[in-house]
Order: sequence, then C-alpha cells, then structure tokens
Amino acid sequence: MNKFINILIALTITLLFPASGQDLKFARKTLDNLCSPEFHGRGYTNKGDSIAASYINKQLKKFRLKSFSNGYIQDYFISANTFPEKIIVSLNKSEELIPGYDYLITASSGSLEGTFPVIVMNHKLLDHPEKLKKINRDTIIKSFILIDTLHLKNKGFKDAYNDIINYNILGAKGIIQLEYKDLIYRPSTIEQTFPVVKISRGVLPDSLKTITVKIKNKYEKEYHTRNVVGFVEGELDSFIVFSAHYDHLGEMGEGVIFPGANDNGSGTTMVLNLAKHFSRKKNKPKYSIAFMFFSAEEMGLLGSTYYVNNPLFPLDKIKFLINLDMVGSGEKGIKIVNGTEYKTCFEKLVKINKENQYLHDVYIRGPAANSDHYPFYNKGVNSIFMYTLGEYAEYHNIFDKAESLPLNEYEDLFRLLLDFVKTF
Repeated sequence: MNKFINILIALTITLLFPASGQDLKFARKTLDNLCSPEFHGRGYTNKGDSIAASYINKQLKKFRLKSFSNGYIQDYFISANTFPEKIIVSLNKSEELIPGYDYLITASSGSLEGTFPVIVMNHKLLDHPEKLKKINRDTIIKSFILIDTLHLKNKGFKDAYNDIINYNILGAKGIIQLEYKDLIYRPSTIEQTFPVVKISRGVLPDSLKTITVKIKNKYEKEYHTRNVVGFVEGELDSFIVFSAHYDHLGEMGEGVIFPGANDNGSGTTMVLNLAKHFSRKKNKPKYSIAFMFFSAEEMGLLGSTYYVNNPLFPLDKIKFLINLDMVGSGEKGIKIVNGTEYKTCFEKLVKINKENQYLHDVYIRGPAANSDHYPFYNKGVNSIFMYTLGEYAEYHNIFDKAESLPLNEYEDLFRLLLDFVKTF
C-alpha cells in the first residue's frame, strides 16, 4: 500500500511539475556537448561551426521538427581569418607566454615568424616630440611597437591610437597592445598584413627588448557556414520564433579553445530545450513556433542578417521573435532589449514573473544592435533580446566553460518563456 502511495505521489509531482529537473539535466548534457573540445569552440578553425550545426540538425531530427525546405540547413558563405597551427609568443627570448592567460592575438592578424626588437612608445617618449624625431622609419619597419597610453598627455597620439592598432599607420613589423583589463577575443572577417599581440600588463618585463613570435594564419575568403531552422506546426499559420546564435570564437591556434558556455551555448541549449518541449503532441502550440539557430553572430550578426534577406517563410508571418543570448546565470534577473519598443509584451513578462516568482526581476532596455534580434527588428519584425543578469563574468575568453556556468535560474526562465508564449 505504501509503495502504491509513493508511486502515486511521484506521478502527481511529475504531472504537476513536468519541467522540474528534466530540463536542467537536458541543459547540462547539451551544454557539455556544445562546449566540448570536439566542437573546437564552434568557430571557423577546424570547422567547429559545422560540427555544431550538424549536432543541432540531429537534435531537430530527433525531435521530428518540420523543415521549410529539404532539411533544416540554410547554407551561405562568409570570410574568416583562422589560426590552425600553434601560436608562440615570448618576450626577451625567455619562456613562452601562455595563450589566453598572458596574451591573445587579434583575430585579424597576419602571419609572422621571428625575433624582433621592440620600440616602447609610452608617455616618456610620446609626450616628447624631440625624442620621437630620433626614431627613423627604417628602425620602425623592422620592429614591433608597444603602445602604452597610460599617463599619456599627448592628445593627438591618443586620438591616433586606434589607427595605429588597426591599420599600423607607422608601418611596424607588428603591434603590441598592452592590456590593463581582461583579455578579450573577437573573431574577424578580415586579414591584416601584420600581427597585433595583446599582452597582459602583469607579464610585461621591466625592460622589454625583443619579442619572438610564430603566427600562421589561414584566410578563408569563401567559408561555407550555415543557419539551422526548424518548426513545430500550430493551429494558426503565424509564427512565434525562438532564436539563438550557436557560433562562438573558435580556436586561436592549436589547443587554445574558447568554449563559449554562456555565449552562447546557453541560448542554443535553451532553444533546443524549447524545441524538444513543443515537439511533444501534448504541448502543441496555438501558433506555429520556429526555432532558429544562427552562425556568425560573433562576426557581426552575419547569420541573422543573411536570414532576413533570404527568409524561409515571409517575415510578416512572424508574430513575435524572442532571441536568447547569454542566459546561463540569472540570480539578479533578466534584461529585455527592445522592451521599451514593446511595452505590452514587456509588461506581460513582468506580470508573469511576479505572479509566479520565477526570477528576481525583469528589467527594461531600449533598442540595441547587440544580438540576432536586431536584423529582424530592422525589417519591422516584433522582436526582443533576452539575457540574464548575475555574478558570472566570463566573456570572450578561454574560461567561459560549461562546468563553470551556474544555470541557477535556467528552469525558472524556461517556465517564464512557456508562460509568455501562452499569452499570444
């Protein structure tokens, strides 16, 4: 009798709280896969993005989602600068610096190998034009220049800083960019003829004389990438859309991987979880729901921009789009980009959250071109971008790992999204 009662209680709990535990377990497994070394940071070195797209494609097949064409894949091409071989950087011919910890290179860097003298350009030099005049061009073109703007008073040089870094207007062999804050990496669609090495201030020797580098880039002018799109048919032919970018930064040389757990393994995982939920017959939605996974967001919203210019169904069929990007924390609530543009929908989210006490709070924000909602918004599609707020701070570095991401409000956010869809 007691055994029967226990089974009955367990069954009742499962029916009342179907998402509890199951979705978090799914999320952890999915996130672990997306951030594993086999996915190469979901970037363009070793075709990490293609591996991720194939994984998402298999998941949509498993959930038996419908497709808008012959399969879920939307192919297109981009340009990408990649670094398939090991990168070496050392200062004053000493031990190699540790990539990701001590230094990064900018993703537009060109190939270079050798040991080169370093010209340190700091306030001691740049604030004294007479000293600058003593450095001739022949010396500069054979050297790396280190730019340190700390304590610099020369406003003209400060204004020229970006041109020196981005375009090497001084004509140096390479540039050393001194970083006083966290090292941040971003992929690039362009290839420069020179490398830029971003070095953490803490590892810089008191007297820097030389830098040794071994950097080999491979520029892919026509790189084949893909969006992945599927849908669940509802009772009406208009669409609610959930979107996320699945790409990340990839690799910076052999073995240096940017896992991208929060950005945006978390959003990709959430959209896959929603696809799994709505694929079940008992959860058939009122409106059709499309699930869109974009590549090349980190390159400048290229995947979503390609999609809105080549939509798989008319954009005016989209009733509302919810873009999920960096949703791996949440103990301080969530922020809604474009919330000011869609006050009614924002207030629905606030009301649902307050009634169910899901998250700490729901905060409003205005329009911003900071994720894949923006190309849709630019085309007149009702769209918001949602991200979580919390203590987790890893961003565009090698430390944004699946095992570090708390997912402490994942299930509550999942329930909030389900309830929000019901309001349409």
